[in-house]
Amino acid sequence: MGTKKIKFTAAKLATLKHPIGKHPDKWYDLGTEGLAVHVQPQPSLKISYYASWSTVTIGADGKQKRSGRSKFLGRVGGSENLEAIKIRVVNNLPIWKANNMTTFAAKTVGLLVKEYMRSGAATGNRIKSKATKIKYKKVTTQGYMGLLDTYVLANTFKESTKQLLTAPFRLEDNTYYKKELAELPLDKVSKSDIEIWHNRMESIPTSANRALAALSIVFEWDSRKTTPSYAGFNPCLRIAKYQEQKDKRHIDTIEKVLEVTKYLEEQQWRDPHFYTFFRLLMEYGERISDSHGIAWKKPASIVDQKKCTGWIDFRKKEIHLTDTKNREIADCELTEEMILMLQKLQNLVTDENTNASYAAGSMWVFPRPTEPELHINNSSYRTKLRDFNFKMGFATRELVRANTIKKTGRRGKRVVFKYTNLLSLKHLRKTFVTYYGRARGLEAASIRMRHSSLIVTKEHYYTEDKAALKTQTSIYNVGNNVVQLKKAVNDEE
Repeated sequence: MGTKKIKFTAAKLATLKHPIGKHPDKWYDLGTEGLAVHVQPQPSLKISYYASWSTVTIGADGKQKRSGRSKFLGRVGGSENLEAIKIRVVNNLPIWKANNMTTFAAKTVGLLVKEYMRSGAATGNRIKSKATKIKYKKVTTQGYMGLLDTYVLANTFKESTKQLLTAPFRLEDNTYYKKELAELPLDKVSKSDIEIWHNRMESIPTSANRALAALSIVFEWDSRKTTPSYAGFNPCLRIAKYQEQKDKRHIDTIEKVLEVTKYLEEQQWRDPHFYTFFRLLMEYGERISDSHGIAWKKPASIVDQKKCTGWIDFRKKEIHLTDTKNREIADCELTEEMILMLQKLQNLVTDENTNASYAAGSMWVFPRPTEPELHINNSSYRTKLRDFNFKMGFATRELVRANTIKKTGRRGKRVVFKYTNLLSLKHLRKTFVTYYGRARGLEAASIRMRHSSLIVTKEHYYTEDKAALKTQTSIYNVGNNVVQLKKAVNDEE
């Protein structure tokens, strides 16, 4: 079978050869869209006019599939000549196509989400980025995909969550909404459907808000395609979000802060890398992930520089970082106390008789104990943090299982405790912002942390010292060293 293109004329069609085989040859007209002739093999020897076009369908996996459609128009040499056939095709092809376009009408929200997760998430730019396009961080992309998979596609092992998303939802007029968001056709989706889906998750407000933001990104991504699947404006916009309880926990007294920093300095030799890491987060307040991959010095090659989150410059007394939010340079100054602690860590690393000797030769300030060629990640100090928090009073524990050796004299199971962290490493950033803001002002703290607005700093990081806000004496009192104003002339009369 062949597929060929020529410009149809009566003379050209008369010269077409009959194929030898089981299938007809298909010839397409270069001058008329959708017009074709099929040349039947021997012994039929028939040549027929056909209208030919393709349609796009969406499979269950969300992939687009093209399939051909054809319509018999008549025989070559029959009652209708070539010019009449061309006119019929030109006039009717849009109608024939429309009758077969079950394409995007059948595409659902779930299929659009799967399409985004398959191809859009990996290459997408931040929707809310300013001025320049910025690629999503890998961890951000994974977070969005997890939210979409759980709260839109309902792929979760938690029956309570699945029940929220699939059970009939009671509306204000006492009727029940039984539709599931993932199964809704895109040409039927409205802002009301999205709002009901969001209302279903009222008991999990933070997750509901995050899922709404992730779904909004899917619709924004779709709108930027050459042929969007959803016709209309983003239905996730202007939907009121739930009020969330902001977690602004921090080390709540300056006395406790000083107690912790003194302990870290004096006992650094016990656990050099973890104690230095903990102190660094307290001392300069940067993100935890930005502190994982800090190198001792600037790598020589661009490739190695991209592997780092930053590096130390002892001469300038700062750490060179790249802000993960906007990818801008963020050089953070180091205090004398922090510089001294980092230098002590260097000395401990070079001494083979210390707990830090495993890091000898590693380019990282905080390498993994089991793989020094790699820097730490979010799981590296989990157990160390638990034990340190309990020592400092930042964690509680309860007995799960006791050792029975003392009671029975027999070999028993080890003592097991369940720990609950009251503070985590992320709260050290909030501690820094709180005390920096109290000392230098909220605006200075916002600028220091490179926040987009004072609202971000105040709502997420900074906690006022309410005791300092009390006015036990008049704020208008002047001191003895202030020159009193002269009385006005009229006052003396």
